[in-house]
Amino acid sequence: MAPYAPHKPSTPAPRHARLFANVQAPQGPSFDEEDVSDKPAWVSTRRRLNRSDLAEIDREYRNRLRSLQAVDEMVASLIGALQASGAISNTYLFFTSDNGYHQGQHRLPAGKTTAYEEDIRVPLFVIGPGVPVGASRAHLTLNTDLAPTFAALAGAVPPDFVEGRSLLPLLASDPPAVEDWRACVLIEHKTLEIGDPPTYEALRTPQFLYVEYTTGEHEFYDLILDPYELENRYASADAGLLRGLHQQLSALRQCQGAACGPLEDTPLLAQSWYFPVIASQQTGKLPSQAAWVNLGPLRAFKQIWLGELE
Repeated sequence: MAPYAPHKPSTPAPRHARLFANVQAPQGPSFDEEDVSDKPAWVSTRRRLNRSDLAEIDREYRNRLRSLQAVDEMVASLIGALQASGAISNTYLFFTSDNGYHQGQHRLPAGKTTAYEEDIRVPLFVIGPGVPVGASRAHLTLNTDLAPTFAALAGAVPPDFVEGRSLLPLLASDPPAVEDWRACVLIEHKTLEIGDPPTYEALRTPQFLYVEYTTGEHEFYDLILDPYELENRYASADAGLLRGLHQQLSALRQCQGAACGPLEDTPLLAQSWYFPVIASQQTGKLPSQAAWVNLGPLRAFKQIWLGELE
């Protein structure tokens, strides 16, 4: 199932049109960022957000929330039908999105095509037989993993041209160690519209974001020290670290099919200055009383909820 909401124009159902009247869009440390002089020109030349910008961001945010209420009802109806038929005990459900979305971060109007965290992180909820309730994972995953995962659930073997890997080992109660999983993931963007970032390719590891633009500009963030990507450290970073990131990105941009897996697994930064991030668990409630889980990125990084409906 692929509902259009909350994509623009984010039109809510009439029954939801008056909800969230006083809600404002989140304004974290990167919102309308004060100093963007260290960023590439497509960001550093932007002005601060004005009153009209802020009003539009809040208006769109409210409509996105409103339009999602019908999606919530659809999901509840689907789960109710599965429970009523008895099929829920033999059904896996994956709930996710194809991209994240920024609204005002780094002075940027609403969009989805940057390499920043708001755009590359998306939710992924998973429930199904044997999936441990409340489990937490810190492994890097990609949206290209979905097809191999569905194939594995069906007992099929994907052909060699298929990229990604099955997530079934991560849905088990004894997943592989983080260090035995992916070390990095590739992020790609090609400029298609005015206002988009320049074409770029990026590498995301548990600790770093490294971006190469076709303009010759770069971005590099240490996400442990700077989770909101406020300080582009490319100009001051260790030359050996940048060289390693560039080489790994070059290899991933050229690989195809099953050959990409070993490149993603290669320990990118074995030097003493590299430390992996272990994601913190978040809590929340869904119908099964399962908890939110952070399983890391998914080409847009996905937060994964694992659980099993009774």
